[in-house]
Amino acid sequence: MKNGQSVAIPFKAPPAPQDVKARRSSETYSVSKDMFKVRSNVHAGMIKKPLEKYHPNAHRSRLPSPTAVMPYKNSSSIVIGDRASEDRRLYVTSNKNTFSKNANLNTSNGGIIATKTKWRRHLQDL
Repeated sequence: MKNGQSVAIPFKAPPAPQDVKARRSSETYSVSKDMFKVRSNVHAGMIKKPLEKYHPNAHRSRLPSPTAVMPYKNSSSIVIGDRASEDRRLYVTSNKNTFSKNANLNTSNGGIIATKTKWRRHLQDL
């Protein structure tokens, strides 16, 4: 009421239409999309490199990586050696090599025991 008379109060005026493009984020793509996008093979020796944000380990500052040479079809890089020269003790562990069971020496002859011990030590060094 105003001066003894009823006065109608109008509703608030509707807000002015806003520009949707003005409210958008300035980021046009996500961080993960930027990290995992397919990039050209840029390196320090290129004449024209695309500009990008500074990064200490950027690919554009690295030396060119050597290109991989594809092998011919149906060729193998495995070389099978001479089976006669195979080392039979190649995979003997040091534990098995050092702590092997002594053959039962049923003798007390010092010369025989010394020869057998010398032979066993020789086999450990193979």
